[in-house]
Amino acid sequence: MNVKNLILGIGIVIIYGLVLWQGIEAFYPSPEYEDYCTAGRFDTYYPTKPLPAGQSCEFPRNLQDAQNQCYADKGQPVWEYDNNGCQIALKECDYCQREYDEADKAHAKVVFIIAVIIGIITLLVGFSLLSTEPVGSALIGSGIWAIFWGSVANWRNFSNIWRFLLLLVSLVLIVWFTLRLNKPRKRK
Repeated sequence: MNVKNLILGIGIVIIYGLVLWQGIEAFYPSPEYEDYCTAGRFDTYYPTKPLPAGQSCEFPRNLQDAQNQCYADKGQPVWEYDNNGCQIALKECDYCQREYDEADKAHAKVVFIIAVIIGIITLLVGFSLLSTEPVGSALIGSGIWAIFWGSVANWRNFSNIWRFLLLLVSLVLIVWFTLRLNKPRKRK
């Protein structure tokens, strides 16, 4: 392979990766944080006004427990205040971050599935175009990149055992594919 084909092949892999990413974003966009958590969603801030000198707010155990439970549920406490600006009750537990994280997790799973399917198709197309260099090799590399990128996008959602199995299957398939590709051909 000459330098020209090497550079063209690398270019195909890079542009393929960008097309894959932008194509998924165009037709299946990532959730936007602002769609779940808007700036200024809390109508008051603590403390609501300066306390007179020497005065402090009590934070009773029941408020601490309510706050801890809200945080444990991955929420953000929204407080009700008295006339002195002290917290007197938990008005609500805002779950926008949790809702955003759930939407992002679901999106990552779909991106993984799309990228793996497209990656496998690209590998097969690359294999069929192998005689046309550098297109065949670059598409094989692009297919591997698509599978890699889809896995990285969803990596945080896999357990350790699934990560191991995904990597093991990928390794076995790549080795098998490489052996098939480099198998000496019988001449007639």
